[in-house]
Amino acid sequence: MHAITPPEPPVRLRDLIDAMRKLGHAARHAQPHAGHAAHVSDARGAALAVTTCDGAIVSVNRSATVLFGYANAELAGKQLADFAHDDDHAHAEHEFRSNAAEAFRSFDVTLVGRTGHRLFLRVFQQSIATDASNAPLRLLMFVEPLTLANVNSIDGDTHAFTNWLFMGQQRERERLAAELHDGMGQALTLIKLMVEDARMRLRAGHTDDAAQLLDSTVLQIRDTIGEMRQICGELRPLALERLGLPAALSTLCRRVEKSVETLRVAFACGVEDGEIRDHLKADIFRVVQEALNNIVKHADASEVRVDLQRDGAYLRLSIHDNGSGYDHHPLNSNDARTNGLGLIGMQHRVEAQGGVFALNPGDDGGTEITAHWRL
Repeated sequence: MHAITPPEPPVRLRDLIDAMRKLGHAARHAQPHAGHAAHVSDARGAALAVTTCDGAIVSVNRSATVLFGYANAELAGKQLADFAHDDDHAHAEHEFRSNAAEAFRSFDVTLVGRTGHRLFLRVFQQSIATDASNAPLRLLMFVEPLTLANVNSIDGDTHAFTNWLFMGQQRERERLAAELHDGMGQALTLIKLMVEDARMRLRAGHTDDAAQLLDSTVLQIRDTIGEMRQICGELRPLALERLGLPAALSTLCRRVEKSVETLRVAFACGVEDGEIRDHLKADIFRVVQEALNNIVKHADASEVRVDLQRDGAYLRLSIHDNGSGYDHHPLNSNDARTNGLGLIGMQHRVEAQGGVFALNPGDDGGTEITAHWRL
């Protein structure tokens, strides 16, 4: 694979958000009949990437790194066509390097992840409006197409939808199994080898060497436990399962406040857990979690207000901080969350469930993120 130095033009977050909204709208119109084709998203959310016009990766979000099996820093600067399967390389190179005039395009490609497994993907591509016309960028969303015509004995929309859910669950199980095997499995194998090595050194009387090795083993175990908790938490937040959404959000806000001495996080909720549709709860929790992470890392804020209220027939979420504002953080290739893909992932979560997402400057400075869904 060959890499180039990815450009870092001054792309505004509002341009990324506008591109995501256009992409989502165009994608829905490109697939008008849900019974013919459906798409399975990772439990973490949409897999997103920003590329140059010739297919060089500027940055990707976490879902995309999980999909490909590489870290964001490893992907930055690579050509997407370099990840194509040998049988599909010419087609992928043509599609990713296409200079087609239309702002939105969709196409199918077969890529290969780090472990060598094939990824049969539909790519939705939307151009991003930038002030730097000489360095146009593109927003890409990778999804896995499921053609229900291949499912036997489909009898009506209900049965087709059931089969679609089943196939989606199977894909997610396969992806989770691969992640556990490649990540947790290798980590546990390493721990086993380190313990066996320490035991042999103890038998040989090299107690100091054995003690140092066991210390390293403890650190490896801690890292593995952290990785396991992250995987479990991404699939279903434990606090959400045990406490319900309002209590889970309150706990999250208190935890963030305790972790940052200079930050005050106020949470207000005017809706009961039973009033919120179950399929929205995890997405709402993720949106708040991602927003707080962004504020802590990038906003330099001292106050945050998280508000979840019922507004007539709608559920309204508002997250407002008094930090530096989102326009002060242009796109760059160093951190997927710095460049706004975390926010775009939040937007996709909201709008995929029929909600409306907005990012605006706060009345008194800072940034306000709002989302609302019909109850």
